[in-house]
Amino acid sequence: MNEITYEPPRFLTPKNVVYWSPTAQQLQTDGIKQGKAIITKAKKFNELGLVKYNSESKDWSILPIPGYNKTTYTVFGTQGHFVCNCQFYNTVSKHWEHPTCSHIQAVKFWLEIKRYNGGKDVRP
Repeated sequence: MNEITYEPPRFLTPKNVVYWSPTAQQLQTDGIKQGKAIITKAKKFNELGLVKYNSESKDWSILPIPGYNKTTYTVFGTQGHFVCNCQFYNTVSKHWEHPTCSHIQAVKFWLEIKRYNGGKDVRP
């Protein structure tokens, strides 16, 4: 039987990162019912350029999606995992084995894109 193989893309972008992201795959295999919504919203944050790294405070600001909400959320890296100050993270996902939210997933996508592309910001 012939196995289908897929050649990885030359660059990861906000549009294709969901297909190559180990964190997106993990979210889907964990069986989280909100997984698809988290991935979709995280992708949107990156497509719109709303993920901003703060080099002084060493955290990320996730700016609001225009016309959708008005709150900027902050994602912190601490002790090998991420923490967000949004309500979803602090109420729903904190009971999960791997707590997350769309803001944390957006940061993970942002980091995966940067690492894959050698630090270059590549947009289609």
